[in-house]
Amino acid sequence: MSESGEYRDTPLRPYVLTGGRAGPSDPRVGVDTLLTANDSETPLPLTASPQTRALLRLCGGGVLSVAEAAAHLDLPISVVRILVGDLVAAGRLQAHAGSFTDPSLELLKEVLDGLRDL
Repeated sequence: MSESGEYRDTPLRPYVLTGGRAGPSDPRVGVDTLLTANDSETPLPLTASPQTRALLRLCGGGVLSVAEAAAHLDLPISVVRILVGDLVAAGRLQAHAGSFTDPSLELLKEVLDGLRDL
C-alpha cells in the first residue's frame, strides 16, 4: 500500500495485462489514434480483463484518443496501445489515425502574434 492507504499494483501488472507483449500488434496505433466502439451483439469473452472491458465502455461513449483512454484507465499508454490493438483485431474498436498536416506559415504567425498579445 502507498502512504495514502491506496492499493498500488506492482510493476508486474502491465506485463500480465498485455500477456508479456511489449508493443501493439498494429504499429499504426499511436498515442493520438482516435477510437470508437463498434456495435456488437456478441459479448466479450469471459477471459477479457476488466481493463479491456473498461476500455470498450469508454470508447462506447464517443470518440476518445489512446492517450485519453490511458488517463481514464490509469494505465501506461504502452499497455493501452496493446489492448486497443487486440480490440481492433477483434473488430470491437475502430482506430482512426490522426491526420496531422504541417501548419501554414500564416497560421504560425497568427499563433505567435496571439501569444505575444498575452
